[in-house]
Amino acid sequence: MGPRYEEAMKLEKSQKVIHSLCKHSGIAKFSMIEKDTELGGGLLLHHLNRLISLGIVESDVKGTYRLKYRTPLCYAFGARKVPFAYLGLLGRRDSYKTPEPEVALNLLSNEKIEPYLVYVLTSPEAVSDWKTEKLRYQWILCYGDEIIEIDEVQKRLLPQLEALLREYLVVVDCTSSTKPATIALYDLAQRYLIPCIYVSVEKKTLKWLISSDGIRVRLGIE
Repeated sequence: MGPRYEEAMKLEKSQKVIHSLCKHSGIAKFSMIEKDTELGGGLLLHHLNRLISLGIVESDVKGTYRLKYRTPLCYAFGARKVPFAYLGLLGRRDSYKTPEPEVALNLLSNEKIEPYLVYVLTSPEAVSDWKTEKLRYQWILCYGDEIIEIDEVQKRLLPQLEALLREYLVVVDCTSSTKPATIALYDLAQRYLIPCIYVSVEKKTLKWLISSDGIRVRLGIE
């Protein structure tokens, strides 16, 4: 079971704790959170333990707390000091002149989103199709029929996706590759509340299927 965001947000004081953590880019000492929230030590500890039980917060070092995943909460509370990361898909070349992730990255740049890391799930055959482009992506490869199996695609995606969610403001792009891969990535975006885009290569337009504003509405953040 993933983080229970909606339940975490039901209590205003828990929201204050999360807001404080986001203010400090996802990690803060107990004393810093106490100062930001103006919650007494015992009451603050109660809400921190509640958020730990809901899979929202972790505490690896005594007296220091961190968000388990910076996405989506650092989006929702506007913590823009956290760097961006992109996770997309790449299909066979066919008639396309430009890789769809490249179009997406250019359009994201227009919205002042410049990913520090770029990961792309694809097949070895698609990588071969695009080898003349010298793409500088981090590849997540699906072999054989994995690219047409939703569950197999998600197994390939999840370890890297969860690692990115811990450290970055993640944007996922479900434009390219096979239909099962698109469904797999969009399903993960819904499950983990990740901003998700779809790009029209021909029109050079970008549509937010899941936006940061939409996430705020879903979480009940004013």
